[in-house]
Amino acid sequence: MDILGLTTMTESSAVLLRDGQVVAAVEQERFTRRKHDGGIPYESIQFVLDAGNTSLADIDAVSVYWDPYKLRHRFQYLLKLMVSHPSDFLRKMNRATTVWRGGHSEGQDAGWTGMFGIGSKLAKHFGVKPQRVEYVDHHLAHMASCYFASPFDEAAILIMDGAGEAACTTTGVGRGDTIKVLHEHLLPHSLGHFYSSITGFLGFRMLDGEYKLMGLSPYGDPSGANWIRQNYLVTPHPGTYRVRTEALDYHRALAGDFSGTFQHHFGDPRPQSDTAEFNDRHRHIAASAQSAFEDVVLDLAIDLRKKTGMRNLTIAGGCGLNCVANGRILREGVFEQIYVPPVPHDAGGSLGAAMSLYHTLTGRRPDPVSHAQFGPEFDTGQIESAVASQAEICCEQLSEEALIARAADALQRGEVIAWMQGPMEFGPRALGNRSFLADPRSDSIRDAINAKIKKRELFRPFAPSVKAEKASEYFEIDQPSPFMTIIVPVREGARDRIPAVTHVDGTARPQTVDRDVNPRYWKLLDAFEERTGVAVLLNTSFNIQEPIVCSPQEALATFADSTTDALVMGDSWITHRRPKTDPGTGSHS
Repeated sequence: MDILGLTTMTESSAVLLRDGQVVAAVEQERFTRRKHDGGIPYESIQFVLDAGNTSLADIDAVSVYWDPYKLRHRFQYLLKLMVSHPSDFLRKMNRATTVWRGGHSEGQDAGWTGMFGIGSKLAKHFGVKPQRVEYVDHHLAHMASCYFASPFDEAAILIMDGAGEAACTTTGVGRGDTIKVLHEHLLPHSLGHFYSSITGFLGFRMLDGEYKLMGLSPYGDPSGANWIRQNYLVTPHPGTYRVRTEALDYHRALAGDFSGTFQHHFGDPRPQSDTAEFNDRHRHIAASAQSAFEDVVLDLAIDLRKKTGMRNLTIAGGCGLNCVANGRILREGVFEQIYVPPVPHDAGGSLGAAMSLYHTLTGRRPDPVSHAQFGPEFDTGQIESAVASQAEICCEQLSEEALIARAADALQRGEVIAWMQGPMEFGPRALGNRSFLADPRSDSIRDAINAKIKKRELFRPFAPSVKAEKASEYFEIDQPSPFMTIIVPVREGARDRIPAVTHVDGTARPQTVDRDVNPRYWKLLDAFEERTGVAVLLNTSFNIQEPIVCSPQEALATFADSTTDALVMGDSWITHRRPKTDPGTGSHS
């Protein structure tokens, strides 16, 4: 049975599930080159169909990650908003039909109303009407994407995001092949909206810069969390919370209006400008917001453990990307193990929709997801063709053994390399297939990469990749973390050994690399360890203010714009024809 899963608002994506196994999965932004691209993901659909050697006519069912017919609570919420705040109502209705990101409209198909008639729209584009189109409740899709994809036979489930049809936070339990909802927090009580509003308050782009708030938070004093917990994000009873929108309203914040008791207490918002500086007040707000968020999430997790008795927890929804909160649950010992899928946010809704419908139609549980290598892959001929069109590079073909040895030598010397291997990862993390790599032992290389290669804020941390069997030697973690979704303390004795991937608060977001899952990347880590005694590499996504590179042409273009010393693409070792100074050490390629 072939099921096509779709995410069709923001973070659009497509997944092909065949007999319960993921065949292919990709986000639309990787083809259009527009971050967080929305609308029906036609290019992504074509890719997964081609990867599965099938056509839309042969797909048994299309499953969509949101049910636009479940409107009762949303209508009630909008009616109340229309009476109390007419301007906010109009803003909300505008977003219902068109999704906006930083002033750029993603089109009519990107809003929730664009989901009506998806079958007809697919028929118009592909020339054939799908046999069957089903809509899946948004949080049910998230639940399926984390529980069914997990290795657990039973687990508690925690879903947190902006909002689905009505629910903003959902708790549940999975046993065997069944999922049960326990409790829902409905609009407007959204942890995602709370976090996004403060993201905007701090001058970051809402629905895009939330990870920047998380990265900035360790630099501040969280003492303002007490006020937030009493006046903005409150907990009337254990296992529950309420968002008081009079403090700071999400929909007003989207329009640049941050008026409310939050602004009265914390001062004016930071301008949304690349040149606006950060001061201690901004850092303290970030720290306080993150602390308040973590407190609520931890309370939800503790309550969920008490109610379910489960030892394991699965997490999804956009807030599942808050790796600090995920790590705190693990660190506090609330659950023994945590599984967060490689795509916990809306892009992963396509996976959850497909898995949920597969279970409904067959009564069987889909197969777990142990890796994220489901995107486009390019063969030697395609790579050589792309390289041949570039005059400003030198290229040499090497055996795998020689390639890994040369890469490990370069990294040991302090060089930065771009690494493109195999299928592109599904999700927001580069996991060793589309990465910039560097030596984690050099503290100076962190700022150099941020400023000269990634061209981003200097406070942003970098993540480590580590051989799975060596992870506990460097990090306080006793479980797999293959998708960089959990932040944990770096062990005291390792912090001086890997300073470039140790954040200011002594933590890191490790990726554990299994030899059987990504053998070439594991071999590179192993070769680096042989030379340095350190089984860790600094790993950041292969992109510069753009979506992660997908094709060889995009890899070459991004490489040309960087000061990276070498690009390793397939079996090709590529360097700039004109030597470029290494940002970390001053060496040359």
